[in-house]
Amino acid sequence: MTTAAAWFGRAAQAGRLVADRVELWIPGAIGSLAYIAWLPLVLVVASLPRVSDLTFLGADLYSSPLYPLNILLLALLLALLVVIACGLAAVGEAFLLRELSDAQPARSWGNDVGVVLSVLLVAGLPAAAVLGATSLRLASIAPAVFTSPDIGGPLVVRVIVELAPFLVVLAAALLVGQAWGAASIRRALGQPAVTLRSALLAGLRDLVARPARRIGLSLVATAADLLGAGLAFVLLRLLWGPIQVDLAGKQPFSLQSLPLLVGFVAIWLALVLVVGLLHAWVSAWWSLELSRTIVDPLAAGEEVPRDPRARP
Repeated sequence: MTTAAAWFGRAAQAGRLVADRVELWIPGAIGSLAYIAWLPLVLVVASLPRVSDLTFLGADLYSSPLYPLNILLLALLLALLVVIACGLAAVGEAFLLRELSDAQPARSWGNDVGVVLSVLLVAGLPAAAVLGATSLRLASIAPAVFTSPDIGGPLVVRVIVELAPFLVVLAAALLVGQAWGAASIRRALGQPAVTLRSALLAGLRDLVARPARRIGLSLVATAADLLGAGLAFVLLRLLWGPIQVDLAGKQPFSLQSLPLLVGFVAIWLALVLVVGLLHAWVSAWWSLELSRTIVDPLAAGEEVPRDPRARP
């Protein structure tokens, strides 16, 4: 069997595994809520800011007597939200890997969550550094871009063009961080027990040894997340239109409107569960792809991955 055929074969095996085990969907949904499953609901229900709103906000921040302290405070708030999201993702992933038997059953669940959170934060540092550089670049070009005529196209297009190199590097850092984190988490929670530093080094060596397959899986995982979120957004948008019209003519949270809102939230939760299924599938695929080989990623040959349902 060729390497590509084996790679897709493990994807199919992971799909069959997740389809047969509904208990994997809930921790998958918890993990997906941390980074993308909430986004379709916010985009549909919340009123998105217009370009003019963002322009006035940027001008207010820049002209404030607290500048640049206000920018620093916003950055700290954003960092806090990211840490909270990583904590939620760690909870879901720890549950998921325990169900997949990638975690040692003798270790406490809280310890597993702490290990997963630590790996997520370290593996996310490259993307965080690139994001910081992108923000600094945006701050430096914002006055000129926001005040220049529209001869170069719409404002959003001009900003994207100015930030294009940074955005490309940011996308690459996210993919690399995802692959590095997936390998490091499974090494840290597996057997034999190793330190967090050793697990991170093993994950990095595995990524260097097999970059195409690992980055390829990261691309598939990202595409699956975006596809699930996109479909959820389209469906919620179709459902929210009539509800929004109905709410506009009545008092908010009236008895007549309450069933519509409850039904809408129930459908969103069902869609979150579907996104959680995709997340569980990707996690199971990572487990099949990384089993045993992550212990010694530079060893010659490729061991046959074990079934994640089997106890170590």
